This record gives sequence, structure tokens and C-alpha cells, in this order.
Amino acid sequence: MEHPGAAASGAGGGSEEPSGGRSNKRSTGNRAANEEETKNKPKLNIQIKTLADDVRDRITSFRKSTVKKEKPLIQHPIDSQVAMSEFPAAQPLYDERSLNLSEKEVLDLFEKMMEDMNLNEERKAPLRNKDFITKREMVVQYISATAKSGGLKNSKHECTLSSQEYVHELRSGISDEKLLNCLESLRVSLTSNPVSWVNNFGHEGLGLLLDVLEKLLDKKQQENIDKKNQYKLIQCLKAFMNNKFGLQRILGDERSLLLLARAIDPKQPNMMTEIVKILSAICIVGEENILDKLLGAISAAAERNNRERFSPIVEGLENHETVQLQVACMQFINALVTSPYELDFRIHLRNEFLRSGLKTMLPDLKQKENDELDIQLKVFDENKEDDLTELSHRLNDIRAEMEYPFDKQEKSFCMYCEKGICG
Repeated sequence: MEHPGAAASGAGGGSEEPSGGRSNKRSTGNRAANEEETKNKPKLNIQIKTLADDVRDRITSFRKSTVKKEKPLIQHPIDSQVAMSEFPAAQPLYDERSLNLSEKEVLDLFEKMMEDMNLNEERKAPLRNKDFITKREMVVQYISATAKSGGLKNSKHECTLSSQEYVHELRSGISDEKLLNCLESLRVSLTSNPVSWVNNFGHEGLGLLLDVLEKLLDKKQQENIDKKNQYKLIQCLKAFMNNKFGLQRILGDERSLLLLARAIDPKQPNMMTEIVKILSAICIVGEENILDKLLGAISAAAERNNRERFSPIVEGLENHETVQLQVACMQFINALVTSPYELDFRIHLRNEFLRSGLKTMLPDLKQKENDELDIQLKVFDENKEDDLTELSHRLNDIRAEMEYPFDKQEKSFCMYCEKGICG
């Protein structure tokens, strides 16, 4: 059965001939240090909210090694801008709720509060070391704040979140300016509210967002307001997936990747920048078969428009007025090309991008004076050279086997004769 992402890869200028077999992962000068660090870190935290920074760091670290890499387990993403000041301030606040809470309830709610703040274990550790009185005060503040915003009402029950109002609005079929205002407000709420709020918005809310996006993409005549609403929808999806729950929901909905791929439009550079950043992160932190799903979605979207599947991404690199889009597109290209474990598939994907126009654009891109873009171009070239080196070694091994097929047999025969086995 043909690989879902494979297509016939013809020889073109600057292309590399693939060879079969599994490849080792990329290696750098400090590979040993990186491998040791990986052993000591059983899980990897991804900052979805600061998508450009995270994907840049992850992609620039892609190298080969002699051991097949494991997909990172998805933990709670954290926002690099989260500060201790964002936690409920510890103030002398005692009311009926705090007096009625047992020690176990306080500690349970304290853990829930940290979970709701979307913190990883590293951020939780110093908070767990605080004294019990401080924890109780923080919990009481947390209960008060979340109750006002439609969160926890008491230690045992949660009231209906105001996110249901957004679900009702989206379900009502609003459009145009009213939809735009609703989506902007929803984007702010998804960004600023705790994870429990996003959780309550949940599966139904995501489904409604995707319904609206699909409806807009299916419109043959795209008005200016339609494009604005598409952009707001993408921003809402990005905010929605900035936590473990939201990310799992996105990956669990079959339509998500296809609609995101369909929404890639070089004529809307700001929206396209957000989309390719999202897809880059999904490519990195998704499950084992996420690459096949992502390539399948990109292929299906391209078939609808009867064009090569990577053409829109390469066209994004042609937009010289928006450097951030060029950076995001190169990040996405690197994420796709470096994801496969197999050498031949990596070479195939790289060649497909080169044939789609990337080869002729690389010289101009390298003339731009932009540090972020330079990093991505350097990553692309380094990984290309690494793959060519590995391919060369494989060909040398094959050539040696073909030129001297009887060497090993002859040496074995001589060894046996020396031991008197041959009589």
C-alpha cells in the first residue's frame, strides 16, 4: 500500500534521488548532550500560545541520531508570559466557604486551581511548597474569582459557564458583523479564561466553530466580511488549542485538519501565518500518525482546487511584503520534511517542495536580512546535507556489497582451512 503522503518524485534540478530503508535521526555536534538531556526529561512541554517561538526552537533542534525518536507526550502547554502575579493574590480573606473547607478539600481545590491555570509540573512545584494558610487563602480567592466568571460555585459543584452563551449564539446561525463581534469576544474569552472555561465550551463549541468555518469556505463569492470572519475563526481555534483539553479536541475532530488546510490562502497573509503556525505545532506535538493525517488533509484540500498540494505554502514564501508569513512557511516546511523517520520519505517531501517552486526561490530568500528567516533556511540546508550524506553512505555500502560479493565467503573459507576444518 502506497504511503499516504507519497507521490511520484521525479528527478528535478536540485532534487535528490531517494533510497529505501529506515534512517537514523539527525545529529548535531552536541548530539550526546542532547540525548542525555532527553533521557532526563521524560516529557516535553510545548507552548502553543507562543507558537512561533516554540516551533522555531523545536525545528531548529531537529537532527539525526542513532535511535528512533519517541513522540513527546502532550502535557499542559504553558504560556511563557505567565507570571506569579497572575495567580490569586494571597490576602487575608476568610469567609464561610474557607471555614467550611476541610484540609483535604483545600488541597484538592489547590491542585484544581493550578490545573485550571494551565501550569506544568515545573510551575506547580514552588506553589506546592507554600504553607497551608497561604494555600487556603489562594483557594478562597480562586473560588470567588471563578464563581464571578461562571466557574466554580463551591467546592463540590460547578455552575454553568458563560461559554454556553457563545454556544447558543453560534448555534443560532448569526452571520456577518454580528458573527464578527461574537468571534472577537469569544477569542478574548478563550484566551483569558481558565481551562475549565474552555472545557465547558468543549466539544459542541468546537464543532460549531468548524461548522461556521466550513460554511464560509464553501461560499463561492467571498465578501470582505467573510474573510474577516474566517480570520477570527482561526484565531479562536488557536486560542482553543492552547491547553491539553483543547489540543486533544482539535486532534480528535476529523474535520479540523482538512478545514485548516483548506483555509490556507496566500491572498490572506495574516490568516495564513496563523494557520501554518498551528499546523507546524500539530505536526510536532501530535500523535505518531499525525504526519499522514496532515499530508492527507493537505492533499485533499489541493485536489478540490486541482493544484499541487504544496503550491499554496510555496506561494506564501513569495509574499515579500510579509516576512512573518515567509518565516512561518519555512517553519512548516521544515516541520514536514524533518518529521519522517524514513530517509527516502524525507527526501521525497523535500524534492516535492523544490519542484513546487522552492528551488528557484531559495536564493532570493537567502538575500533577505531577517534572523528568524535565516534560522529556518539554515535548518533546511543542514538537514538536506545530512540526508545527502546518509544517502551517500548507503550507496557506498551497496556498491561495496556488489563489487565484492565473495569477499566474506573467501575469508571464512580461509579461516576454516587454517583451523584444519577443510581437511
